[in-house]
Amino acid sequence: MPLYDFQARVCDLLSSGRAVILQAPTGAGKTRAALYPFLRAWERGDEFPRKCIYSVPLRVLADQFWDEYAERTRNFGFRRPMDVTAQTGARPEDPKLEGNLIFTTVDQTLSNLLNIPYALSLAQGNLNAGAVISSYLIFDELHLFDPATMLPTTLHLLRMLRGIVPFLIMTATLSEEMVHALAGQLDAEPLILSSEEAVAIPSQRKTRRLNVVEEELDARAVCGVHRHRSIAICNTVGRAQQLFEEIRRLAPANASVRLLHSRFLRQDREATEQWLRREFGQDRGLYSVDSAILVATQVVEVGLDITSEVLHTELAPAASVVQRAGRCARYEGETGDVYVYALPTDQGGKPRYAPYTGSQADICQRTWDVLRARCGSVLDFDGELAAVEQAHTVADRHLLESLQANRLYVADRIARTIDAQERGAARELIRDVDTRTVIVHPDPQSIEHPWALEGFGIYRGSLFGAYDELEQLADDCDESWVLMTAEPLPEEEASQEHTVWRWRSVIDAQDLEGALLVAANPSLVSYTAETGFRLGVPGHGDWQSPPRRTAVQRRAFAPYKRETFQEHVLRMLQAYDQPFYDRDKERERLPLAEELAFAARRLEGKHGWPPGTLNRLARWIIALHDLGKLDMRWQAWAHRWQKEVGDLRGEDLSLEYSYMAAHTDYDEQRAVEKALNRRLRSQRPNHAVESAAAVMDWLLQRIGDPSLARAALAAIARHHSAGASGKHGSFRVHPAGTDATGTAMSWVSEGKGDLSGIEWNLPEGHIGRRLMRPAREEELLVYLLLVRALRLADQRSQEVTS
Repeated sequence: MPLYDFQARVCDLLSSGRAVILQAPTGAGKTRAALYPFLRAWERGDEFPRKCIYSVPLRVLADQFWDEYAERTRNFGFRRPMDVTAQTGARPEDPKLEGNLIFTTVDQTLSNLLNIPYALSLAQGNLNAGAVISSYLIFDELHLFDPATMLPTTLHLLRMLRGIVPFLIMTATLSEEMVHALAGQLDAEPLILSSEEAVAIPSQRKTRRLNVVEEELDARAVCGVHRHRSIAICNTVGRAQQLFEEIRRLAPANASVRLLHSRFLRQDREATEQWLRREFGQDRGLYSVDSAILVATQVVEVGLDITSEVLHTELAPAASVVQRAGRCARYEGETGDVYVYALPTDQGGKPRYAPYTGSQADICQRTWDVLRARCGSVLDFDGELAAVEQAHTVADRHLLESLQANRLYVADRIARTIDAQERGAARELIRDVDTRTVIVHPDPQSIEHPWALEGFGIYRGSLFGAYDELEQLADDCDESWVLMTAEPLPEEEASQEHTVWRWRSVIDAQDLEGALLVAANPSLVSYTAETGFRLGVPGHGDWQSPPRRTAVQRRAFAPYKRETFQEHVLRMLQAYDQPFYDRDKERERLPLAEELAFAARRLEGKHGWPPGTLNRLARWIIALHDLGKLDMRWQAWAHRWQKEVGDLRGEDLSLEYSYMAAHTDYDEQRAVEKALNRRLRSQRPNHAVESAAAVMDWLLQRIGDPSLARAALAAIARHHSAGASGKHGSFRVHPAGTDATGTAMSWVSEGKGDLSGIEWNLPEGHIGRRLMRPAREEELLVYLLLVRALRLADQRSQEVTS
């Protein structure tokens, strides 16, 4: 199928190294425009990143794109197989971002950049940022990014990467002024489809009529104009549940009525999404019912490839209304009607704009005025953009001013977060969702692992607002408690025991203020697969939250086998230079050198470093990263371990004096060896920062550029813990250590290399001031690339056979 003109322009721009901001109508083929340059370059071997990270604001979008493109890429017949993965909270199948085409959420992408990854421990916090900054990046549905948190962080990331990796931003509903302003900030090409281009796309040859209703959305309105497929969208879960119950009572007997919102158990939500894609999809041959009505919240606002004859929606900001309208008459030749309804009012007669507050509420009012003036018109692409322009431009100008004014603060906050790995910064830099996780259980005191139960995210205001009603219901039902909150008991930092939780009853709404986890009395709530979770609606008192469905089981690690310092370096170089076959997932991974090569070349060109500088630097730090293990005390520990573990196994595993160990024999599946590890591990000296301190002057002499030296030193110092401060112990090289180092260096340098400048005898000290500074982008980006190469090569080397 040939490309549309706009898709070809996107490909040409990205392939030439430009970044693009694309605005095109829903259903026009933006996803194909985004992925075609990457797929073409993959097949042809063009100069382009070998990894693509496709970030979306909603989990359901990532899942949908993965479902579609995992199958498509298998059918493309690539000469080189492409690994398509998903990485979301619900589907954490690629926590280290090792796939080639990765569909994920913006939250995951930004948390990886900030070194506070949602899918990994803080100790591994620096592992994935290098994948982000070396990939072709796609950010879809930009209009859904929180303007106070997610949007500024994303823009800062893209400003850092200007001219280094290609990126594409996509939206259907930003004002033209916003598109051009962001393009200017990011040195990107703005590409806004004209009405003529839109009409030329077959999927846009459809008729969608706009109707504005001065009354609230109710079941009679929905059922009164229903034919075969109708969708009704409410702004809050409570109103959606109420409307669903009303429609079920009034709908024709042959109508299948479903409800979709965020408060369903995972398996029930997935079942409804599957039904929705089948019954509202383009292929009518898959329909199993003649009549279907969906009631939903904003969860269907974007991404879902579904259509309807009639779409009803409560008033929302114009961008959201347009997105919702995209679920009506979506395909070529279809005709549909969109009805926009007035919002419910409070006791004072004022509209209830929630969840839209502040400037969003103002946009809602402007949207109402704009849509009323257009009532009865055809809602085509020009009309959609005009509505967005009129309703959003004033707010967008204020937003642009705010983004510009806060740029330096955001940059500093991001640098500090990367440096300190402050997880709490996610609320300021990624998403400030003030929700409480609510689980249902008759006896919270008996719960050993409360987070292992499936819960429901309830907005703080909704939970606070429902408390008085819940308390009254508890009195009516003669229940002794309403809600309980949990807090972990203090424990020692090194404790390996499970966290112990202390539960206390909620006496008034203020007790919920600091709670993140709340247990509800089963007699005061209800859950069904049809309506989802409801507070203050008595259900079956014996229902309780089920255990979470775990998609990934903890891996049982293969036993470690001893290897020399030299063997370890050689295996790491193999993992860096050659493809790696992941036996656990039965997938081949890119060579690390190839994964990072595109960004490395662009960084070298930008800063005037000789070609191949970063590749050479990566190989040097692989050879030198474990130099601290050549310390007399570290080798004494390793030799003692081998003697004792050999005694446990009844065999001689002792080492010769000249054997420079990098790893020792260890089987974590054997209880006696785990006990030995607990007894001896505290006696094992540290080695990472010690390695950096020993090679510090040598690296600076060889590299010459202080920025590169800082980045390399930080990668070595933090190859086991992303938060290592720079404090190191003493280091005194073993007599056999210098020869071992020379052998390792012979694999990355001509001859055995000049080792002069390496400090073989060091007192305790601190090199924090010599490490990478996150506020210096040239140091930060090089560090993130190097530390990913180093850490993944280290991990993969354990499965590389010599």
